[in-house]
Amino acid sequence: MLRYTLRRLSFLPIILIAVSIAVFVLLRVLPTSDIADVIGGNNATEEQKTAIRAQYHLNDPIFPTTFSSSPPFIGVQRHSQYSRWMVDALRGDFGKTYLSQKSVRSEFFRRFPASFEIVALSLFFSVVFGISFGIISAMYRNSLIDYVVRIFAVFGTSVPEFFLLSLLIIIPSYLWNYSQPVGGYVAIYEDPWTNLRLFLPASLVIGIGGSAGLMRLVRTTMLEVLRSDYVRTAKAKGLRQHTVILTHALRNASTPILTAVGGAFIAVFGGSIIAERILSIDGNGLFLFTSTLSRDLPVIQFLAIYTATVVVLVNLVVDLSYAWADPRVKYS
Repeated sequence: MLRYTLRRLSFLPIILIAVSIAVFVLLRVLPTSDIADVIGGNNATEEQKTAIRAQYHLNDPIFPTTFSSSPPFIGVQRHSQYSRWMVDALRGDFGKTYLSQKSVRSEFFRRFPASFEIVALSLFFSVVFGISFGIISAMYRNSLIDYVVRIFAVFGTSVPEFFLLSLLIIIPSYLWNYSQPVGGYVAIYEDPWTNLRLFLPASLVIGIGGSAGLMRLVRTTMLEVLRSDYVRTAKAKGLRQHTVILTHALRNASTPILTAVGGAFIAVFGGSIIAERILSIDGNGLFLFTSTLSRDLPVIQFLAIYTATVVVLVNLVVDLSYAWADPRVKYS
């Protein structure tokens, strides 16, 4: 398994380089406003814009490789915007934000606890609701409980998260005169009550959306496993129902469930951006949203690479967990 893990991790730099090239080039070739206008503002003079272009090397070619219709067809530029950015990135310097002129890396780590908390809580609720209600729905197939769980799953799949998060602010304020905390970030060790008031409702909403697909998959998989001969044998031996379900059935149904949990994490990871935007939580999701609107390219590039890294590592962890769930799976 160690060799397999190292082999998978060896592809990570290749993936990150490909993502960085795609994001870097696309952000600069799309027909949007000039970067000098973004940095200098609407009142910047042409002299100031010229100085900005020189400072950020905007007059250099975007990519070190150029193509032509005449031999040798491919040329290499000594200096380019991408090569300068890559050299700095390898040193751990991902640039400064255009508007505040603060380090992108320091801003990311400052906002990371808020994003981590909302993703962790949302994933927790997604997994707990999805697996538990999916098992209950399979155990009581075609009963009232089953119908309620299936309706809940359809509701969670069909209703957009931004709509539920907006209702989270409007309904309590209108019916109970309760004001949902909005904006900023308070660490849980500083003020636990304010922290939970800010994160718990939003995490529940995102967790419901993430658990809907997982719930339906768990139900389908458990129904198939519960019809197996070894489950009937375990019941005939007099084992308790929860032992049969949790020890025998769930373990054998866990392979597709683990895949769905990985997908639920990615869905929650994306849903946190919406939650941070609506509730104005000072996390990296809001950081990415505002930077995209203002075309703050260093921030977008860094967060795109960060997201790609997280997705690759999550998929690797899911693949490795198959060996734990099913001893027949061997990585050699």
